[in-house]
Amino acid sequence: MELDIIRKELDKLGQSLDYIILLRLSLAILVGEVKEEQQLPIYQSAREEKIYNSQKSFAEQTGADSESLVNIFRELIASAIRVETNMEHYRFEVKEADIKAIKQELNTSNQILSDFISHMDSVKEILHENGITGDKFLVSLSEYYKNLFNSNES
Repeated sequence: MELDIIRKELDKLGQSLDYIILLRLSLAILVGEVKEEQQLPIYQSAREEKIYNSQKSFAEQTGADSESLVNIFRELIASAIRVETNMEHYRFEVKEADIKAIKQELNTSNQILSDFISHMDSVKEILHENGITGDKFLVSLSEYYKNLFNSNES
């Protein structure tokens, strides 16, 4: 197994995260608009706690590092709060033609993301049905990649 092959996969997942974070921040603009309209506070501790608890539960089920996931989401929430706090920065006219130009690609991306989540939920369900949770779950995913990379070398 070559390190370059593993790093290419890491880079692909990293780039995916970049775009997912971008999409998440675009939704933060909408959240900020709704909070302004409804005169809601930007910071909502109950929502933040719910997200952290969800990450802790996910980590427990999958063997992901709970502290790392919570810290990542802490940063994502902080980024969203920065967006919501600086709404004036995001107030400008977007041309309908520009939205039309990207609509099909974003619709497709949204469907692919939904399919990805569905497939990963299926993986989690299958492994859980076989008694594989926690660290064993994470190692099972690692073994998948090991087999994938080794078969590609053949």
